[in-house]
Amino acid sequence: MMVDRDRPARYEVGDRAALKATRQPVEILEVRRAEFIPDFVYKVRVLAQRPARPYNLSVPEHDLSDLPE
Repeated sequence: MMVDRDRPARYEVGDRAALKATRQPVEILEVRRAEFIPDFVYKVRVLAQRPARPYNLSVPEHDLSDLPE
């Protein structure tokens, strides 16, 4: 599988997305290139509903999806 190393990241700092597995909304805090996988890695803040507290997580781009409108 060929990977376009020059393509821009899908999300930028401040964007909102969702975790594919749980559909929880997240806010993008940081974007960087992965070292060992040909993908972007995002540091995100999971916007948990009360009584849970928000928490930070690093996820590869293929584990994120756009928020439903």
